Amino acid sequence: MTAPAAQARDTPGRAAAPQQVAGLLVVDAENVRARYECYRPGCPQRREGPVFGPAVQAFVTEIKGQHMAAYHGEPR
Repeated sequence: MTAPAAQARDTPGRAAAPQQVAGLLVVDAENVRARYECYRPGCPQRREGPVFGPAVQAFVTEIKGQHMAAYHGEPR
């Protein structure tokens, strides 16, 4: 059970809102690598990365905004 569902279950009068994962940022700090996966319907570029080493920090900071601007028409 997810935390929001558990919280809603334990809060009288509050129903759990359905949650949908739109993207996933995976960071492997031990091996210093990262990737971003997009789950939005019709996305032409489902996976960004992987990136390694010193590029990971900048990738983690910027990837969602870059991806959304490039493939989903959202402003950065």
